[in-house]
Amino acid sequence: MIIGNPYASFAYYLPTAPLIPDNWHYTQPDAVATLIALNGNHWRKIFTIMAKISAVGKDWRSYRDQVLLKQNELLCIGGTELMANAKIHLVAGQVAAKCLGFTISANEIHAQHLTAQNKSITAMTLPSSLGQHCLLTPYLDYRQYPNQLIALTRQHLVVP
Repeated sequence: MIIGNPYASFAYYLPTAPLIPDNWHYTQPDAVATLIALNGNHWRKIFTIMAKISAVGKDWRSYRDQVLLKQNELLCIGGTELMANAKIHLVAGQVAAKCLGFTISANEIHAQHLTAQNKSITAMTLPSSLGQHCLLTPYLDYRQYPNQLIALTRQHLVVP
């Protein structure tokens, strides 16, 4: 299942989907707010972390409420392969990584571990993927993905 712009440069991979109301579309002005209202605090946290990572500049709140999913991000739920159009792949949690078949092998990928507050992400450059970056991250929850790790992720991705 794909939620968001299918031509987005950021692809977030998660194991489970939010509830989606009938006639909902990611281009609607209140698309994210509608999903948050229907799905509650858990999805508010997920969308907030996505906005903090993807937003250009520091105004992640406006980005979440007005831009998220419409231009530069998509959610791939239960994906079994990387989205071809995306340049940056953020695989959130072990379940999503397993669905994609990720195992870290020194022969296949170049991996770098980035750590903040005893939480880590694994940054990989995939040799066959023409400039694509893949990050194996914790699940998009504040306890697992604190602000310091979000800042480290942004720094690694060089998000302005």
